[in-house]
Amino acid sequence: MQTVKKKSIGFKIGIGLAVLHLGLVILAFIAFITSSSSTSALVFIWFFFLDAPIRLLPSSIFDIFGVAGPLISFGVLGSALWFLIPWLLDRLVVNIFPKAGRKIRWLVVIGAIPLILIGFTALGDFAVKKSIQAERPAELKKMLDSASTDFLTEKIILEDNDYGAVSSIRLMHCRPDTGLEIMLTLPWGVAFFNNDYQEQHRIKFGQNSYMTIEPIGRDGISSCTYMAYKLFEGVYLYDSEGNQRWNITRQEPNGTAIGGVKAGDVNGDNKPEFAIYHRYREGIHLVDGDRVTLWKYPVLALGHLEMVDVDGDGKTKIIFSNSNNANGVTEFTILDGAGAPADLIKIPTTSYEFSIVRWPVIESKPNLLLTEDNKIRIVDLQGDTVLELAAPGCRAFGKVAAAPVKLENTESRYLAVKKSLHPDLSVLYVYNPNGKLVFQKTEVIKGVLTPALTPGPANKAGLEKLIVGASRGFNAQILEYSLTR
Repeated sequence: MQTVKKKSIGFKIGIGLAVLHLGLVILAFIAFITSSSSTSALVFIWFFFLDAPIRLLPSSIFDIFGVAGPLISFGVLGSALWFLIPWLLDRLVVNIFPKAGRKIRWLVVIGAIPLILIGFTALGDFAVKKSIQAERPAELKKMLDSASTDFLTEKIILEDNDYGAVSSIRLMHCRPDTGLEIMLTLPWGVAFFNNDYQEQHRIKFGQNSYMTIEPIGRDGISSCTYMAYKLFEGVYLYDSEGNQRWNITRQEPNGTAIGGVKAGDVNGDNKPEFAIYHRYREGIHLVDGDRVTLWKYPVLALGHLEMVDVDGDGKTKIIFSNSNNANGVTEFTILDGAGAPADLIKIPTTSYEFSIVRWPVIESKPNLLLTEDNKIRIVDLQGDTVLELAAPGCRAFGKVAAAPVKLENTESRYLAVKKSLHPDLSVLYVYNPNGKLVFQKTEVIKGVLTPALTPGPANKAGLEKLIVGASRGFNAQILEYSLTR
């Protein structure tokens, strides 16, 4: 009888853990198959660490099961793993210490599980890194940190540990008694540079670290104000001296995670409004310069949001995409100044990330730039494809920024596209005025890198160079690209 009892301890604990684990997997799987979001697979993220040894197996083994792959890997193998762990531990204790009492065996088995979890977490980190490397697009693996052609010459113009990650680069007239300056938005504030890339001024916004900072342009008399966004937490409005005017955070009553903020003159009164958006349910809240909420527009699953003057009437409109596009169709909604839908565009694509560009014709109405598998599409606001661009290694997921740049003395401009590719790559694509890919460079990034690029100041001949934010570890690096002569 004593031998049977000794064997039953690990069995009982194992059965309990396996049933609990299987139940959690089933709940996650139900959420996965019933969701229409393109990011629904994130419900399994914790199992990458709980079941780390399983993730060391080639993913191709589970691909044959299709949509049921997570249920097989986590539900069957993962649950079996968590049955075997306490059972084998108990057998090990019995074999090494045959006279160990039941209490000792319970303490050893239960006490070892947290240590195993810590070990699995470390193993999970390793498995995630291997998985990340495996997920890199095959088209890019052979050309990491190298350019596809010598069409452009790269020059490092800034590399400083003091700056941190660059969230945007702009050429703006933002300070009194100055002309156009190169402005970097950084985790702690903004820094201004002259045409020779020498820092002229900086403004720090408190002690927070911000994901993005949106400068609100001057009207010719007053200076810029700045809308800063702290990841998921809130938005903060600062004046030209770095003094906080107000903030809206999730700590407020009924506050939920904030997905981001954009600024624009929605009402046409020469004053900015702020579209504060939430990824799920809460949708978009339009707030004026005094923090008064003008209207709310609920959205079930918001993908990306931009503000742009669509009609050339001086009023910006809000354009946003939905992220629940698992059916292969993404909806782009345009809201007017009153928060009512002015237009709905349905485009066959899984790309809810987009950028606004006036290209290939600069004087045209704005177009949507969509990133898809191995291509980039320029789509007008009627949903018609204007141009398809070859983009080896490109994928739908990941933020994108684009800018026309006048690299040559021609009427038309080149197009530069900076794309963050899940999970750790950033790619620069450059196209000539006819849409031919003439330059591409891929780099491995650490941390979160928001795509940042802008045409530099024009020289006497009206030509521009391309200024791009890059990543070297967690430090800022700014690159300048010009035509190779």
